[in-house]
Amino acid sequence: MQTEEKLEDPLKQDPETAEPLYTSATTEEPPKKKRKKCICLKISSCILLIIILLLIATFMFFALYLFKKRAVKVTASSATVENLSFTIIPVTLDLVMGTDVAIKNPNYAGYEYENTNTTFYYHGIVAGISPLPAGVVKARSNKKIHLSIYMNATTMIGSPFLAGELIAGQLPLTTNTSLTGKVVLFSTIRFHATVVNSCDVIVNLQTQKTSSNCKSDVKLF
Repeated sequence: MQTEEKLEDPLKQDPETAEPLYTSATTEEPPKKKRKKCICLKISSCILLIIILLLIATFMFFALYLFKKRAVKVTASSATVENLSFTIIPVTLDLVMGTDVAIKNPNYAGYEYENTNTTFYYHGIVAGISPLPAGVVKARSNKKIHLSIYMNATTMIGSPFLAGELIAGQLPLTTNTSLTGKVVLFSTIRFHATVVNSCDVIVNLQTQKTSSNCKSDVKLF
């Protein structure tokens, strides 16, 4: 008698030994790939941190060094006699003085100054004026301007001191140059600077040479 083989129902198989009928479509990433992602993330973070530090350092450099206020210097070199003739009786005088105005700008931005004058005084009275036209001194550079001043003989002859000083051979003068301007960086006004330069000048009428003592006053605002 033949024995009938029993067909087992696959649905009734032992769950522990049965092979799964369906496999999951999702699989975990391999550890090597995870490590690569972690390394890339760390490198990106480091690069971003370096960029931020460089930006902060650049800003501090501009704020503390480039944008620092530096005083503009204006000096008038020793005045020179360009033309001189005089008589004592009657008292006459023809005098032309020359001076070099030097402007030094130590800032990392241009200095724009306004129209001004260099004025010569004789015992407190205005005796000569020479205009100094507006201009620009480039960043960290110097500019020298030569001026010729024709002294007002009528004003000086009217002074009670002139005759005695012509006899003594020495003529005291005072010069004054006031420069007002602004330091401009990236088309933005950074600060204003006013420089006043004054000199006491002694003109030797015999040698036609001069000696002078100058001082400057700077205001930044």
